[in-house]
Amino acid sequence: MAEQMESVAQGVAQRVIDLVIEALDMNALIARIDLNVVLGRVDLNQVVDRVDLNEVLDRVDLNQILDRLDVNRLMARVDVNQIVSQIDVEALVKNTDLGALVASSTSSMATEAVDLGRSHAVSMDDNIARWMSRIRRNHKGQAEPPELPNAPEES
Repeated sequence: MAEQMESVAQGVAQRVIDLVIEALDMNALIARIDLNVVLGRVDLNQVVDRVDLNEVLDRVDLNQILDRLDVNRLMARVDVNQIVSQIDVEALVKNTDLGALVASSTSSMATEAVDLGRSHAVSMDDNIARWMSRIRRNHKGQAEPPELPNAPEES
């Protein structure tokens, strides 16, 4: 019988609590709460320890963040002189294979010079061939291609 009474009392208490909650104006109740007092009781370190940062980062859309980023404004705040002043030029030169760099650069310039020389030689050959053709035309009355020195004979 005591168990029955206890069960009925719990049922009545639960129903009363439900009726009170339904009757409450939550906005009015929240307006009366001093959030500073509530937050003063919260241990933020404990809250942060419970946050799974990997899960948070998985939900972050970096492209959306980057789209909203004003790069010009950000770069205006960068002090390039300060960055450059922190560069160890001696270490940079020491770690750079200047010999290979110079050799590569020199080789490239030499190749370009040879190509330019060949191009000019071909151009000169064409000009000489045209002049020779004109000279022969004037002496023989007809144009012929210039004879090549030591040209192999065809059989």
